[in-house]
Amino acid sequence: MLPGMNTSPFSVLLQAEGSAARAEILVGRGCACATAVLESPQGPRDVLWAPADYTTPAGRPSAGGIPILCPYPGRLASTTMEFGGRSFTLPPGDQFGRPIHGLAHNRPWRVIEQTGDSVRAEFRLSVDAPDAVDAWPADFTLTAIWTLFPDRLDLDLDLLAHGRMPAALGLHPYHPVPVISGADPDACQIEIPATRFQPQEQLLPVGDTVPASDKITFPGRVALGGVSLDDPFCGLLPEADGSPEPIVTRVTDPATGATIRAAWSAEFSACVLFTPPHRKAVCIEPYTVLPGQREFDTAAGWRILAAGERLGGRYSVSTD
Repeated sequence: MLPGMNTSPFSVLLQAEGSAARAEILVGRGCACATAVLESPQGPRDVLWAPADYTTPAGRPSAGGIPILCPYPGRLASTTMEFGGRSFTLPPGDQFGRPIHGLAHNRPWRVIEQTGDSVRAEFRLSVDAPDAVDAWPADFTLTAIWTLFPDRLDLDLDLLAHGRMPAALGLHPYHPVPVISGADPDACQIEIPATRFQPQEQLLPVGDTVPASDKITFPGRVALGGVSLDDPFCGLLPEADGSPEPIVTRVTDPATGATIRAAWSAEFSACVLFTPPHRKAVCIEPYTVLPGQREFDTAAGWRILAAGERLGGRYSVSTD
């Protein structure tokens, strides 16, 4: 397909047959999930938060829903990085002028296959963002499959390298706080099975990881009242019940028992917890790498892919 020939729609609506579950996927901007309403014991309810303009072309891509972050999630330490003996330049994006959230979350994708309850879409750097080809060591193709069930939304990701390159994946889900409208937002709890915390200065990693309890009482549940976070955690413990997605996190309203459950596969070895200043949501962001690295260090989670090699993972959001 030639640049400029993308004929996919901006938005795709999914509906789970025989239920009130529905989701909107912004294929025309990053293939992010903008909204998701799932069946629950309390009736159909939103499991995602987004600002009012998020589903319009003017919306900020990383401001709500579930943006997809690739080939780097979170920040890199500099707009100039080195790999394979050469330097390359990335666009600035955060408040410190550093690159943030990758090259695919703000670009049009292409619909490859669609049914009533699922959509498969694709982003190839050289096709869908040809102006950014020199911003990464090699071309790549990222495929996303969103599948909706009455009480669950699944995302399967597959990243294919077309040359030797560093690779990482991430997501930036926004879950509403409170979980149910009218509940006490400060009483809502987050449950994260993290055992390690990455100290930071100006949102870049400093030194080795330390016990998560040095920052917050993880693993376990923490009430959101008074908590302010934009911090990476790792050492994630798998769910003891042997669920297919071994890492399980929750946002819970203790008064009603209403819960949003987010689970992901073991490739996502780290997560960033972010409490936006507006306090209408909490972000539990699964990453395959600890963000903010100055080099593509495999000890931090970076994968170095040869041409034809892949990195993938699964993420699910559901109601308990």
